[in-house]
Amino acid sequence: MGFPSPANDYIEKRLTIDDFVVPNPASTMICDVGDRILVIDRSVPPKSGSMIYYDLFGECGVGKLMGKSLVTPDGEAYEGSVLEEMEVVGVVTAEILKIHEPERPII
Repeated sequence: MGFPSPANDYIEKRLTIDDFVVPNPASTMICDVGDRILVIDRSVPPKSGSMIYYDLFGECGVGKLMGKSLVTPDGEAYEGSVLEEMEVVGVVTAEILKIHEPERPII
């Protein structure tokens, strides 16, 4: 049995990556898109200026909403009836860059 330790009052919570980039765990998904990992929140409503993750004709992609159009990182713009066919999966809330390159030799 014994007495509780007085040090228990000074124990701090351990920090995890979820504390920083996953505000809504139930509606958050992680997507690996090559050189980076995207944290996508499906509960955040998209607005002009938001970076979104979308599905268009079975192809997924990332783009920035600019008024009534969507601009992809390649500079391609979608407008009009194409946007009606597009399903917005969620808003990108964080981006984690991969910097490890396994192909490069270690010196």
